[in-house]
Amino acid sequence: MSMQALKIGDRLENFQHKMTKQQMIDFEHVVWDRGNNSHSDIKAAQADGLSRTIASGQNQMAIVHQMLEQNFNDAWVYGGKISLRYIRPVHDDDVLTPNGVVKEITDADGKPRVTLDVWCENQNGDKTSVGTAYAGQPVATRSWI
Repeated sequence: MSMQALKIGDRLENFQHKMTKQQMIDFEHVVWDRGNNSHSDIKAAQADGLSRTIASGQNQMAIVHQMLEQNFNDAWVYGGKISLRYIRPVHDDDVLTPNGVVKEITDADGKPRVTLDVWCENQNGDKTSVGTAYAGQPVATRSWI
């Protein structure tokens, strides 16, 4: 994707990601080990008043991050920013689709910057998170290769 190809209103290329119970458990123990909680243990979730475990917000953040990295490469990795709010629980077996729409294209310090509305939605089309992100000009290659 090149900056010249982007226009306000353009949608980013996306994908679908099926959330599994094991991914939810693994994420809690790999990223940090907070012990049993409503993200990794049904009894803890029920003690918190939930009927089942829920994916942590960081799971959704990782999915949106992947979409931004796939669309912007280094322009996202080195200098991108995101603000995401979690508005609906995500459960195992939910299928999430990250989305991004170009909201604005501006110059920041003499370099092009793309501002996007971003969100995840589940298999029912319900938004599970919403926010804003920005990245620099998309580049075709990664600097560390």
